[in-house]
This record gives sequence, C-alpha cells and structure tokens, in this order.
Amino acid sequence: MFFRDLKMKAGEVKAVTLADVHLPVRLGHGDAEKLFAEPLKQQLAAASLGTVMGCMRRKRGNGDVIGVDLYLGLRRPNADTLKTVAGMLEQLSAPFGSSIRLSEAQGTPLLFGRSEGLELSIARDAIPNAEACRKLSKICHHAIGDLGVTRGWTEQDDRTRFFFYSEDFATMQETLLSVLANYPEYHGASLRRVA
Repeated sequence: MFFRDLKMKAGEVKAVTLADVHLPVRLGHGDAEKLFAEPLKQQLAAASLGTVMGCMRRKRGNGDVIGVDLYLGLRRPNADTLKTVAGMLEQLSAPFGSSIRLSEAQGTPLLFGRSEGLELSIARDAIPNAEACRKLSKICHHAIGDLGVTRGWTEQDDRTRFFFYSEDFATMQETLLSVLANYPEYHGASLRRVA
C-alpha cells in the first residue's frame, strides 16, 4: 500500500520512541532518500505509526555504499509495529539481512528482507560515459521488468558496477545473461551475487 502527497500537520508534536533500521543494500548513484526514506515516511504517516527522522548511506573507506541506515520515530514501540515496518520495507525491496530494533533495546534485532542483490560488472572502456551507462541500465531494467529493481551504478577499479535486487535471484541472473548475450559490446560483463 503506497500513498502520495500526505502532509504532516504543522505544529503537532507526538511522543515517539527511536528505532534504527539497517538495509545492507549496495547503491550506485541511486538516492537513498528517494528509494527508501520518502516512501517509508509516507506509509508510516498513513498508518499513524510514526515518521522517518533520518537517512544515511553507510560507506566503506573507499567510498563504496554498502548500506542504508534509517532512523525512525515510532508512536507505538512494540513487536507488531516493528514487523509492520519491516513489511513496508520489504515492499521497497529491502534485501536479506536487513534489521530493525528500538534504539534503546538490548538483544537481537528483528531480521527481515526478501530480495537478493546482483552486481553486473563490466570494463569501463566498454561503457566509457554516462550515456553508455544509462543505455546498459535501461537494457537490463527492461529485461528484468517487474522481476526486480535497479539500484544504480558506480565506477571503481576500471570497472563499472550495476546493482539489481530481486526476490528471484536465479531467474534475474538467467534473464540478464540471456539479454547480454545479444550485445557483443557487453560480452566482458560478469555477474555475481552481492550481500
């Protein structure tokens, strides 16, 4: 269930309990706010569960994005609310290994996620500019259709890496391999599962 154009009431104050969410998603140039924080904020408001208070990319020392952290303010801090939020994030293609917990809680967080990541890596000289990257991304996005989502691309070590997520990893991988076989310029591409 997705909602658009919901507005928070100005000047209204609600008591909330803080919760932390970690999504181990690889992002290229994709905007974490647009992909996760904004739609979740709309859903939380519609369900009167709370709001998204912050969104940060988690990066390695070399700048690679290896996850997204969301900070929530929940109005009803209980196990049912955490499960509901987890379900909302799964609808946004949260990957396996995602977690949510109340900020002050001890113990194991609630683990969730249904999608798996696939990295398509290709030599940078095969796609030398942004227009070539957009072309390959569109080809792949069209091929996987409703089967998965794209999370952008990034350049590293003379290679360009594209990220896709799906609940049916094997079919997505087979589909991409079959489509790429039709383009000789992409024969050097490799596909691998990413955590």
